[in-house]
Amino acid sequence: MARGWRLVNLHYSDGVLPKGIVPSGALVSELPGSDIVKMLSRLGCKIVRYGNLPHPDDALLPAVLPDTFMQGHRAAEHFFERGFRSVGYFGHDPWADAQRLFEGFRERAETLGMACHLYQFQGARYRRNAKRKQHEFTAWLRTLPQPLGLLSPGDDLAARYCTWISQAKFAIPEDIAVLSRGSRPENCESTIPTISSFEPDEPQRMREACDLLARLMAGTPAPTEPILIPPGNITERESTNVLATPDRLVAAALRYLWDHYEEDLSVDDIAAVVDMSGRQLERRFRQALRRTVNQELRRKRLEEAKILLHRTDLAVADVAARVGFHSTTFFHRSFRSAFGQTPARYRRNA
Repeated sequence: MARGWRLVNLHYSDGVLPKGIVPSGALVSELPGSDIVKMLSRLGCKIVRYGNLPHPDDALLPAVLPDTFMQGHRAAEHFFERGFRSVGYFGHDPWADAQRLFEGFRERAETLGMACHLYQFQGARYRRNAKRKQHEFTAWLRTLPQPLGLLSPGDDLAARYCTWISQAKFAIPEDIAVLSRGSRPENCESTIPTISSFEPDEPQRMREACDLLARLMAGTPAPTEPILIPPGNITERESTNVLATPDRLVAAALRYLWDHYEEDLSVDDIAAVVDMSGRQLERRFRQALRRTVNQELRRKRLEEAKILLHRTDLAVADVAARVGFHSTTFFHRSFRSAFGQTPARYRRNA
């Protein structure tokens, strides 16, 4: 409405245009070869596909899609940041819409030095094979090293996985942590345990789709590649709220660091909490997590800064101070080095 557009939802008219209506632009979820796309094209209407998966004809029909490959990257990083060295994916054969998700997950996991395990369930529809699927799932888990970070392609499956994991006497998240690619908080917060998941990307995806449609209607040439929307932040809930390291002193130190990241912490301050020297903590920290204490402190502060930039209107300088950076210049430099963009640009994109 803010664009001065009159909106007509063809869902309520079974895909038939009301009499006398000739649209200038349309957002569709249908594939390029569908009847409604053909009809709108004949009318000279500019069209943007608001979809979930790439299609061979995306060069002909502009599309705005979630970047599932980068969702896989971000999922692997989520587990790595929590100390996991082994991750897994239990999905369907055929893949449905999750192949790029797994490919991104595996690529990033292997780059970070994590072992990535795959099991694909073969068979007819899910409801007809629930017991067999549960049996194969738990049998597969028993062959894998633990602790294990498990990525689910959706919220419903993640909830089912948690039930099966508990029935098999594994502890969540200590033995097996579960992350859902889904983004529906009402689902993830109504399970036991609550499930970590990606924040919804729908608002940004819809803005991008509307912006693209406006450009097409203004005469701008259509892009030849889909516009991919990067994943949002991950909301951590009970299912991944764990520090996956067998070194309990490092785990205790890391928990203290996470709880006090905004304070003026030194390595010696953190080491004193677990009754060891700073040099001892650094050595054991590197062995357990493959990064230094200060690298983890900076990483944690930057992740919290992203959340504040996304969810609040605080000035960038105030965000820097809120997460423990004394220098706004150093905050800018660190943020750009970590994420490839300035805090201000990240806020605009998010």
